Amino acid sequence: MSVSTTATFELTVDQLLRRSFNIAGMLEASQSAPRPDDLSMARDLLGMELDALQADGIVLRTVIRTTLPLVAATATYVLDADTIDVALDGSNVAGMIVPASGGETPVRAISRAEYQQIPTKASSATPTVVFIEKLTTTSLVFWPVPPDSTTSFRYSKIHLPRDSTPGSATPDLPRRWAKALCYQMAWQIAVTKSAPLQKWTSLQKLAEGFMRAAKLGDAEKGAIQMYVERYG
Repeated sequence: MSVSTTATFELTVDQLLRRSFNIAGMLEASQSAPRPDDLSMARDLLGMELDALQADGIVLRTVIRTTLPLVAATATYVLDADTIDVALDGSNVAGMIVPASGGETPVRAISRAEYQQIPTKASSATPTVVFIEKLTTTSLVFWPVPPDSTTSFRYSKIHLPRDSTPGSATPDLPRRWAKALCYQMAWQIAVTKSAPLQKWTSLQKLAEGFMRAAKLGDAEKGAIQMYVERYG
């Protein structure tokens, strides 16, 4: 028996929605795709569903580790357009200055007020603090200013999920969400296409269970140890 060499199984937006139409009973398995107007409607529903998940704080963000090359005498760096923030650790450290050789230096995030209080903003040395400025774009303002171009800043950027409107796109979600979204879209499609009440309510109930499981899977997990203490 042959064994697959890849662990990747990802559906595009249109493939996921086609399965949703199948589950909703609105498309035969032998049919290649829903009608273009039905597919367009389903894409809109999926977009609204993803927006609702983000509003609820579910799959709101994706964190990617990345490296930013620093430039001599340059304090401010505009990050990629999809960046909404920089992930901080429990000590308020935004990232590490990585030199060409030698040890790394942690960089602590500071507020706008703290940055404004720095009297000599043009001081040149290895940066130790950074002001994360979030306007129409997200920028990093380092202090002191990098003295040369031999260092880089290693950090984790937080960005919004990719646009899922194009049918050929892959939803920017963990794969464990695929079944939940498939059934969530199935009952919404069934309602929109005037399926019998019993049909779409049963699909909705199934979808709620799958969505609940997917949301629980988004919770951070850690080792739990229980100890019994006796008194007296």
